[in-house]
Order: sequence, then C-alpha cells, then structure tokens
Amino acid sequence: MLRRVQVSVGCVVLLGVPIHHVRAQSTVASNVILFVGDGVDDHQLTIARNYLLGADDAFSFEAFPYRAAARVLTVSEQDPGMPEYVGDSASGGTAIAAGVVTSRGRIATRAGNGQPVDTLLELAGRAGKRTGIVTTSSITDATPASFVAHIRRRFCEGPRDMLPTETDPRCPEDLKANGGRGSIAEQLAASGVELLLGGGYRHFTQPDETGVAVLQRVRDAGYRVVRDAGALNEFLGVSGKLMGLFGAGTLPVEWVGEDGRRARRVRLAQDGAPVAPEPFRCVANPEFGNRPTLEAMTRAALTRFEPAPDGFVLMVESASIDKQAHAGNPCGQIGETRALDEAVRVAIEFQNRHPDTLIMVSSDHGHSAQIVPWPSLFAARSEPQYPPGKVARLLTLEGGVMAVSYGTNANYLEEHTGTQVPVYASGPGASEVRGLLQQTDLFRIARAAMRLQ
Repeated sequence: MLRRVQVSVGCVVLLGVPIHHVRAQSTVASNVILFVGDGVDDHQLTIARNYLLGADDAFSFEAFPYRAAARVLTVSEQDPGMPEYVGDSASGGTAIAAGVVTSRGRIATRAGNGQPVDTLLELAGRAGKRTGIVTTSSITDATPASFVAHIRRRFCEGPRDMLPTETDPRCPEDLKANGGRGSIAEQLAASGVELLLGGGYRHFTQPDETGVAVLQRVRDAGYRVVRDAGALNEFLGVSGKLMGLFGAGTLPVEWVGEDGRRARRVRLAQDGAPVAPEPFRCVANPEFGNRPTLEAMTRAALTRFEPAPDGFVLMVESASIDKQAHAGNPCGQIGETRALDEAVRVAIEFQNRHPDTLIMVSSDHGHSAQIVPWPSLFAARSEPQYPPGKVARLLTLEGGVMAVSYGTNANYLEEHTGTQVPVYASGPGASEVRGLLQQTDLFRIARAAMRLQ
C-alpha cells in the first residue's frame, strides 16, 4: 500500500526517497520524462486517491513543487477557427506532443488541411537524443501515435484499417499508394524511435499494401520484438531498437471489481425508492498474466536509457484510466491510476540520480466519472433522488463507502468532458508550470528545457 507523503524543510520525502530539487538548479534538461494519465482530471485523481490512500493523503506527483491547470483546446475540422469544447486522445495527444491545437481524431496533423507537424520525439531524435514510448494501450493508439505518426484519423492503426467504413471515412488518402505515409503501425516501424513498449500486436500482423506483414517491416528496420516480461528483461542490456508487444490490443488492466462488478443502473423498489448497489472492493485481475506492469516497463526504459550522455525523451501513458471510465469500471481506472503513480515513482528515483531530468505529469482530457453522495443530500424530498446513468459503490480502506457516478449514458460508453486538466512538474524547466496553461504549453516547456530546435 502506498504511504503518506511527508514534507520536510528543503526537500520532499516520498516513500523514503527524497526529492532534492524543489528549486531546480538549472533550466536546461538533458532528459524529459512525460507522463500522460489518459482521461485524468482532478475528479478521477480524487476517486483513486480516496480508494488507494485515504481522503487526506496524496500521490507521489502531487508532492511536485510546480503545479498548473491546462486548458484542453480542440477545434472543428470543418472550420479550424471555431473551437469545440470536448477533445479526445488524438487532439489532446497532438497538443502535448506537437504543440498544435487540432480537431478530434487527428494525429500530429493540422485541422482542415492535414499538414503534418513536428513532434517532441521527432525533434529530440534529430538532435541525437534517444526516444521511447511506454503505454498500457496499443502502441498504435491515439496518444502514443501522436508522438510519432502523422495521419488523418486515429483509428487507422493497421493497413486493414485504412479504407472507409459505413460510419467512418478512415484514411484512404494516407495510403502509400496515394502518396501517404501508411498506417500508424507502418509509420512506427519506420520511425526510428528506439523503444516502443505496449500492446497492439494484431495491428502489426496485418499485411501492408505490398503484402508484407508490418511485423516483418519492423524487424527489417532493426527492431528486436519481444512478447512477454521475461523477454523484455532478457534484452534490457542489449543495444539497438526494441519493440515490446505484450497483447493483441490494449493490455488487460491490473485491477477489476470483485466478481467482475462495475457501475450499474440504479434499480427502484416497488415504492419507487432507489435500491443502493451492493458495495465492493477492487482485486487483482487474473487475466493480466505475465505481462510487464507499467512500472516494470518504465523501469526497463530508464534502465536502457540511463547511459544516455546526449539525453532522451520518454513518454509514458497509463491509457486505461480513460478506457475503464468509458466502461463504467471504477476498479479498472483506479488500478491504472495506481500504476501511473508507481511508474512516476520509478522516474523520481531516476531523477534523484540524474537531476538534469524534467518530469511532467498531465492528461489529454477529462472524464465524466464523479463522486456523489449516497444517499442523496436531498433524499428527504417527496420524490426519491438518485444519480442518473450508472453508479458503483466502493468499500474504502478507511471503512467508508464511496459512490462513483457515471452519468452521461445509461446504456453505452461514458463521455469525455471539456474540463481543464492538472499538470505537475519537477526538475529543470519545471518552474514554467504555473497558473493556467494551454495544453500546448507542455510541448513548449519540454522543448525549451531541452533546447530543441
């Protein structure tokens, strides 16, 4: 169990590990580790914090010396001058990765005209720095793709995903036969990014336009491909490019609800009174198997990158905070938030050995799950009060019951929200993280800290 964060004079003590750089000695960072908690906003953090640590405790990154809020900006594809008020992982990922406000679904391309924009990893690679991506989603998913690929639609992950469907125009103009760069998987194969760890194996087994499997293109480009935690550890000390594909798509979450329980619609008794859903706890997911955790993948990446005299940029995403919130599964998203915190603590250990490392923790967009009172604050009214949509009640370590409401859809997936998201930072250049930022400022701050051209 995570322990309480203590504050002492001159440094922050986190789980027995002091963070000595509350005041950064330099604004120049050799290394940048950027964490994206997909779908995280203050409410999602509070849900997980209450369950994992208690109502008066904090996550590791919440002890960082610099904090801000970032506005999530998105524009219309038809009229890029017109704002849209709720983004997705593609537009949010592009804002963070490339410093550009774009439309939903676009990957590192401008709204309206599709012009590709340079990403932080591409700039770092050109400067001779090492680059890597770690994620619990498919490595072709929207957030990781935004740091490497350039394509019209986020769902064009493999060659077979490029052609239009009845409901999605997809990306025929991005086919190589039409002068494009190919699918996201094909672009990753040709990217030169040294380290790619996550899921998405099924997108790489697809044949490209010439009939050759993308996985063969990956190997032809010099990547070693590993499929489980043992193989990952075996190649930690081996130089060269490494791709870890630890699942067919998004990796299974580490935690689930007891007996598979999650949020459900509130049922009414015969007298019309709401029936409280039975409270439950979170347990380990037996389907996770022998895959590496987000913490283990982050540690593996930093172990490979530690001898990096020219520096590196590493993006680490805890992807299923968002995906499990869509599904009304609080234990899935809580477990993924726990995984994010554990991965950040690995980065803090690295930063204590290498103070020229900037760590930033943020999100691509907000989500709709929220803590609500149960019973309702207005339960005494003549008409029973209860949350719409779906509700879960969790048994907390403090002995209480926390009700989590998913109120945007009673039958299908929960929605994103248009809220601002938090940003936490520590290390060289972190002092720029203050006040109210735009999401694109994360790209600017990281680029400036590393002096990238």
